Amino acid sequence: MTRKGAKQREWTVADLRYLRENAGRLPRRELSRALKRGARAVESQVYLMRKSGEDITLRCFRSRLSTCPACGALRSRMGSEGICEPCRRRRQLAKVHHRISDLLAQLPPGDRAVYGETEAETESAWDPMPPPPPLAGLTAYERARAEEAREIAIEDWLARNLRRQVKAAQKRKERIAKKLK
Repeated sequence: MTRKGAKQREWTVADLRYLRENAGRLPRRELSRALKRGARAVESQVYLMRKSGEDITLRCFRSRLSTCPACGALRSRMGSEGICEPCRRRRQLAKVHHRISDLLAQLPPGDRAVYGETEAETESAWDPMPPPPPLAGLTAYERARAEEAREIAIEDWLARNLRRQVKAAQKRKERIAKKLK
């Protein structure tokens, strides 16, 4: 509905295409600014498009995930160093393995051979990766939420498995240090 005496602008094909492509991706305010139309005009046009059978919504999902500068993956939590927990655990694991290699160099050749045969390759099995969510029949908003939840679950899974590896490597390091004493 327009104000009395106001000139009503028709929706062009380009306006409708822009609305289809960006509805749900951009907030309403940005859509209105880009189309140079009021918020009510955009809402009523989306209502008409939904009424005619198009799957379109103005509900916009803003992800809480940020990119880790070390690995480039989307992560939900960054540590005090500015990197995600899996990257921090990988660095911790690399330091422990470096310390193990230093200690191995100090072991007598016989003990080093025994270590190589028995303990060097023993690792605990990883937990199974979280399954992908079923995306069929979901709206774009629900699909984005489900994908974000999967990214968070993968981050937790990876951190949990790396934490287990770090603990196992620290135990190996302690056993080697004990042999040296």
